[in-house]
Amino acid sequence: MKNVLYVPKLNCNLVSISKLCKQLNCSVTYFDDFCVIQDRTLRTLIGAGKQREGVYYYKRSASNQANAVNTRSLWHNRLGHPSNDVLFLLPSHLGVVGSLHKDKEELCEICLRAKQTRNKFPLSNSNAKGVFDLIHCDICGPYKVSSSFGAHYFLSIVDDASRPTWVYLMKDRTEASRFLKGFIIMVRNQFDKAVKVVKSDNGSEFTSGPMQEFYNNYGILRESSCVDTPQQNGRVERKHRHILNVARALRFQAHLPIQFWGECVLTAAYLINRTPSKLLKGKTPYEVLFNCKPSYEEMRVFGTLCFARNNPRTKDKFAPRSRKCVFLGYSFGKKGWKVCDLETREIFVSRDVVFQENIFPFATSEALSNENFSPRLTVPGVQDDDFFALGQTKLAMDQETSTSPTTSLPTETVRRREGLDLAQSSPRGPATNQD
Repeated sequence: MKNVLYVPKLNCNLVSISKLCKQLNCSVTYFDDFCVIQDRTLRTLIGAGKQREGVYYYKRSASNQANAVNTRSLWHNRLGHPSNDVLFLLPSHLGVVGSLHKDKEELCEICLRAKQTRNKFPLSNSNAKGVFDLIHCDICGPYKVSSSFGAHYFLSIVDDASRPTWVYLMKDRTEASRFLKGFIIMVRNQFDKAVKVVKSDNGSEFTSGPMQEFYNNYGILRESSCVDTPQQNGRVERKHRHILNVARALRFQAHLPIQFWGECVLTAAYLINRTPSKLLKGKTPYEVLFNCKPSYEEMRVFGTLCFARNNPRTKDKFAPRSRKCVFLGYSFGKKGWKVCDLETREIFVSRDVVFQENIFPFATSEALSNENFSPRLTVPGVQDDDFFALGQTKLAMDQETSTSPTTSLPTETVRRREGLDLAQSSPRGPATNQD
């Protein structure tokens, strides 16, 4: 019954016969020692009352409960298996009465086979107490267009406690295990911390035999999400969405060709790591990780026009002293900006750069905005030893570049160099793009 009055100190329920008959569309017949309540249309028994000391005490009929269930089931089948809430919106004379919620024993197998959905994923409030106690990792890709480094994927690693993000561009998914191993060793050497738990999906890059052996050797526990359940790895999945949102904004603002999506992703992670977060109570991931505020002095508008100082090797007194370039992000492991020469299409790193942050070259020139614009990577010079890949000796690199300091490297060498540079640490912040 609806619209009833509640009396806290009353120890029994009193029923108004007029309201009972009106709301349930029933009739009540009184006898000297009992009364009967019946459906007005179907004449089915709803309940009965026994007279004691001048008062009729209501008692629900067991057969009525069964009849109500049978009637509800009948209309449930007739109407194409609607929900229980919908059934009780039907006219009362149809006899669909009872509880608004199905009991467990009333589960309909047809409904489950036709309409069963996934259980709600609760928001996880658990956070790792220490930095690098728990890391989340996942692979995004493949993307149909290769980046300027030849990559089609990128690997993201997120620390659960401080929330910075490391991003690695990859040509193939199989490289993820190598980058993850390098990251764990880098954490041990650079931060004097041990990764305790690695959480990922069930990709073979994280679950293979060699990786499991690596986890066992370092005493690392591995947690994985259920198959086809990316929600259980939600921290890094949401981080992917955040990175891609910022990366798209950077590319659209600068009107860059799609080949520069890798630079957009790397720069997005770099900026996110230095952006305050409500989740961290107004701090940046960089600040939480390093216990110091990040510097914003080197930040410039991505994709804008810039002029890098030209260092000619020919000692020509009348050679130009500047190269017209576009700003493509921040270098890792050295203090400089990554730029692309608009004439030679070479990507290099320079510290001597003058910016015009209100001009976007690819937005103002039809020739430059052509999607066929193909940048090429070059070695900046033998004296820039920190530009080369970690683990390669200076002697080997000197031999590789002895013929010409600006000879283009093979795509694989360049991609490997870029990825390893992301795994280094620098005085300015986390070694890679972090969030």
